[in-house]
Amino acid sequence: MRRPAATLLALLLCAPALADIVDRIAASVNDTAIPESEVRKQMLISALQPSPGEDAAKFRERVLDALIEEHLEYDDAVRFGPAPPDAAELLKAFENLRERLKAEGKSPETEFARAGMTPEEVQASLARQLVIARYLRERFAPVAYADEQQAREEYEKRYVPERRAAGLPVPPFESVADEMRKRFSDRAFDEEIARWLRDLRQKARISIYRLPVAVPRDRTPVVLSNLPTPKPPRP
Repeated sequence: MRRPAATLLALLLCAPALADIVDRIAASVNDTAIPESEVRKQMLISALQPSPGEDAAKFRERVLDALIEEHLEYDDAVRFGPAPPDAAELLKAFENLRERLKAEGKSPETEFARAGMTPEEVQASLARQLVIARYLRERFAPVAYADEQQAREEYEKRYVPERRAAGLPVPPFESVADEMRKRFSDRAFDEEIARWLRDLRQKARISIYRLPVAVPRDRTPVVLSNLPTPKPPRP
């Protein structure tokens, strides 16, 4: 684990009395604090869900890791001065989130309140995610485009062996060509993003606190959220 940056250490050593403490730091990314309260919020409203048998501590680690990655993604995206999402796009994302929560048997208003977020704060987090999603599409979807040769490679090296291993009939390539292009494109898109994130992590100063440390009142924590990484559009 990387050591905390000198500026963060100085801040913590000079922290005011306990009465002035309002939150705790779960991690820091390039000297920006991710507060524990934000991790707790995301455990309630994030699209991430606990895996079967996963305890709360492990789930928290996954949510925190997603928050760290989002911070790195957003910082890289804003270097190019992205335009904010339009009102219709933001409203659609907000309604999609509400519908997802309802489908899970949850009340959106109750979940937002439990997370300590107003609808406006939820929309601000969604706007951030939309900026990231657009950046990922514009940067990586073109390089993930699959031509016929790559689609045939997907068919012969992956699809056909999968079908045979499952005891299923193998349709001719021509009948599944579009599906093969999409499969190859989706995987190439994910692999490009994974390589990019590894590079961002290697260059970043990241500190994760096993026991979250206090955030003084004059320390402004970053507000993050997490949604699934978007897939590239079908060519």
